[in-house]
Amino acid sequence: MRLLFIVLALSPLLAVAETVVTAVSTAPTTQGNGVNSMTIMNVFGSLVIVLGLLFGLAWLYKKLAIKLPGSNHIKIVSSAMLGPRERILVIEVQGKQRVLGVTSNQINLLFELDQPLVDDTTTSDWRSQFQTLLQKQKSKP
Repeated sequence: MRLLFIVLALSPLLAVAETVVTAVSTAPTTQGNGVNSMTIMNVFGSLVIVLGLLFGLAWLYKKLAIKLPGSNHIKIVSSAMLGPRERILVIEVQGKQRVLGVTSNQINLLFELDQPLVDDTTTSDWRSQFQTLLQKQKSKP
């Protein structure tokens, strides 16, 4: 997943580099070497638009928290961020809910819940989550 994200992140930069090379390699005009301020502004304007789109989509993905189809045996019931790299997870394995402490270096079993938490998610399928999001957007004035 990270490799795909890196490739997608670098592809606009390659396009911008190609634009710069094309702009530099154009035939010289009477004004100089063929690279004027408008060409440079177009290149950097395009770069800003592409990076803005990239960060906007990343923010939207994080905001929606779309649950992708995964394992049927392990289910994340709840999650809470404690810091930039620390979180507490409530997972369900074989009908029992356990609380885990997760850091960047390790995962610790904190305790097992006696009374299971109620799962708030009514739609576990990402397609139905996306459809409900679209319906909410359509209903806004």
